[in-house]
Amino acid sequence: MQDLVQHPIFIPALICALFLIANIYVFLTREWEGNHRSKSYAQINYPLDTPSLLNWRISGQRIYPNIIWNKSPSHWQVIKEGKVVETVPGASPFITLADDYFKGDDDRKLDEFEQHFLLRPLPAGIGRDVSFVFRPISREFYLNREMDFPKDLIGVKSNVPVGHFKRHAVSDWVDDYSYIDQASLVEADRIIRDDMHITDQDTQLSRIEKIVHFMRDQFIDAGGVPKNDFRWKNPFQIFSEMRSGQGKGWCTQNAQIYTFFANRAGIATRFVYCGTVQSNQFIHDGHSWAESYLEEQNRWLYVDPQQVVIGVFHRDGRALNTADVFQLCQLDSFEGFSARTFRNWQWSELPVEGSPDQAISVPFSLVNRCAKKQFTPHTIIKYRRPPNMEDIRHIYSILFTSGGYAWSNFKRYLWHYDLAYSNMPTKGNCVYRLRQSLFAGLILSAAWLACAVT
Repeated sequence: MQDLVQHPIFIPALICALFLIANIYVFLTREWEGNHRSKSYAQINYPLDTPSLLNWRISGQRIYPNIIWNKSPSHWQVIKEGKVVETVPGASPFITLADDYFKGDDDRKLDEFEQHFLLRPLPAGIGRDVSFVFRPISREFYLNREMDFPKDLIGVKSNVPVGHFKRHAVSDWVDDYSYIDQASLVEADRIIRDDMHITDQDTQLSRIEKIVHFMRDQFIDAGGVPKNDFRWKNPFQIFSEMRSGQGKGWCTQNAQIYTFFANRAGIATRFVYCGTVQSNQFIHDGHSWAESYLEEQNRWLYVDPQQVVIGVFHRDGRALNTADVFQLCQLDSFEGFSARTFRNWQWSELPVEGSPDQAISVPFSLVNRCAKKQFTPHTIIKYRRPPNMEDIRHIYSILFTSGGYAWSNFKRYLWHYDLAYSNMPTKGNCVYRLRQSLFAGLILSAAWLACAVT
């Protein structure tokens, strides 16, 4: 025994074995839906596809905004009161302020000193304007009131988000469906064209409505408990089996199918789901839906295909994302918010006039029962990153039936985590630090062992 302990490979072999056991234990005892890391509203809902501000620099009468965007305008037009006052470089825009600072020494109010500007990217149509409101206050205003302020103050407001946070491009959320055979993709595109009657002239919202209507019309008798292999099959296979009557599906399958067809129809769409928590841990008891990106608004739109909720909108027409709807439910405040739906299926008794097959706008309070039920104060909302396959459950044999399924689960287990949003703290970040640390320890100890053996 003493000779074994003194053998040069004993210590590295023991440490490697301990790390292996620890990795297996953590894997087998993990939560089913533990693959997430908590992120802010901004990280999830402000994409790189629309301009945002990292920060800005003030030098004299000039403001130098640091604009983050995945497009590169050649120039920016600086517009003041509807007139172009100058054109500045695309890579380093700046705005020159008027030399008119609030001093508080007459009857003029601070609001009268506001300076309004637009930065319009060129070439025309490349993207949205960035608006600024500046409120310059002279240092003299404070000095005359016996406060020693170090310099002039310029208050800055903008119509785009400002701050240091990781920005994701819309395309980062879109599944490329490389695991689906070409014949199925061709058939899916034919269905979009011939059965859903989606054309290039349709708006994004019209396309969404046609997809949801088609799904509900095809899946009248397809609701029910899904088969085990529906957890890893591609969404077109799930659609085909549910449509033919060979399979049943929950909200998850409806969301996967909608996400697939929406992406194929040219609407960037991501898969979203939620669950309740206990002791900051995710419990698999929730709901699945999707979000589609409306380019004309640069906003994600909450879409629940199973509940036939085709978006929720603010009274001014702005599309609401999932986090917005979640907060409405926390406040129980739905006045002035509307939803698009069909006066058909479960909403056939809506007290609103309209053809059963024509999308209509109704008060969201009439169709929000699922959202109110699922969006509790302790709900975790998770945004699935591609591919849109479910996580592995206890049936580990599935790992050997699909290489794509096995690889996607391995990535999601270690580093390709889902982003999550919640009002409550979660253990998702700690879970990933533990997994990654244990796996790194296993790799390093295995390398040590290999060196000791050689």
